Amino acid sequence: MIVDFVASPRNRISFNLFDLAYFAFYRFKQIIEAGSFFVCRLKSCCDPRLVAVESRQRKHWVGKCLSDIVPSLDKNKPLDVTVQLSSAKPAQFNEPIRLIGLFYEGVWRFYITNLFDKRFTPESIYQLYKSRWTVEIFFNEIKHVLRLEHIISKGKNGIMIEIYSALIFYLMTRIVIALSSRQTGFPRTSYSFKRTAEVVKAFLTTHIAQFFVQTKIQFIAFLRHLVEAVSSVGLRDKKYCHSP
Repeated sequence: MIVDFVASPRNRISFNLFDLAYFAFYRFKQIIEAGSFFVCRLKSCCDPRLVAVESRQRKHWVGKCLSDIVPSLDKNKPLDVTVQLSSAKPAQFNEPIRLIGLFYEGVWRFYITNLFDKRFTPESIYQLYKSRWTVEIFFNEIKHVLRLEHIISKGKNGIMIEIYSALIFYLMTRIVIALSSRQTGFPRTSYSFKRTAEVVKAFLTTHIAQFFVQTKIQFIAFLRHLVEAVSSVGLRDKKYCHSP
């Protein structure tokens, strides 16, 4: 999946965040020629050749492949070098590419980008790519948990009603998870979106009159009961739960 990311309101930089399924030299070339930027994980079968390093102590790395230097990398320091991806002669893609690497959870994780601005550190580039996963989770939940993958309506208005209804229900479920997290002290990721959505749906079905009451006090009471229910049964399986 490709996600467009805006770095900041003042300095609008558009990023294409690529899943490995979109890893292709021709796509990288198109983005560069269009004056845009991308961030993508490095495919395990791709062994880029280093063409430039900043540190004088690492000048001997130039000309070597990534696999040659991995054993000597310092796990406490991120890797930030310039590489050429294609090893074919003539090269299918000879544009210089920035390669960054971080040692995380016992393994090296490598990412490539055409953004050479050093204000974007290896850590910030990793966070950019990590944000793609949040979007993946959103689409998975709204399509499969909220069943938006099968739209019943045929007309435009009906389709929009289904989409907006799903989005409203999604936001309400996320709000309830946030409130439950605050009440119990467990992180939000400890809560199952599917289980929480089921509880919210059940409450709306059985307490629909309270949901549309006129008084603020009654509505707060309804919401408090809903949060208490989710706090009790909305957690993921124990092996996925972590106390703060």
